[in-house]
Amino acid sequence: MTWKIVDLDVREILRRKEDPFDVIMATVEQLGEKDVLQLHATFRPMPLITKLQARGLAHAMIEEAPDHVIVQFYSESTPIPYYHLDNRNLEPPQPMVRTLAMLEQEPQCQHGTMGVEIWNVRVPAMLLPELEERNFAYEVVEEAESFVRLRIFHA
Repeated sequence: MTWKIVDLDVREILRRKEDPFDVIMATVEQLGEKDVLQLHATFRPMPLITKLQARGLAHAMIEEAPDHVIVQFYSESTPIPYYHLDNRNLEPPQPMVRTLAMLEQEPQCQHGTMGVEIWNVRVPAMLLPELEERNFAYEVVEEAESFVRLRIFHA
């Protein structure tokens, strides 16, 4: 079973005033059960979110800039949305730096309305005390050898 973040940037399609719906839905159809669709758009795509929720997909959304919204769609239902970071191909200390930056810079994480799920090759032992110090709780799920999911949320 694969775990991957499938990146789809439709901002140029939208800037050309074209409809990216067919491209998005074709990508959704290709997703594996554990995959995450990471959609880059120029606005909050509320009609698309509603449609994909009806198909059983949850979502997490952040605004990178006024004209750059990132929405992640995934099939697992959770009490709060989780933004996913795949840190498996990063060299230390980049996974920790990247994770802490997301938690500190995203207001939804600070307010407890969104969590972060990181994918690592092992339990990030140096990160855990940093999370506790910043008042974040976490759950560790060891999925397979060389693959750990860590769900982080405001305590």
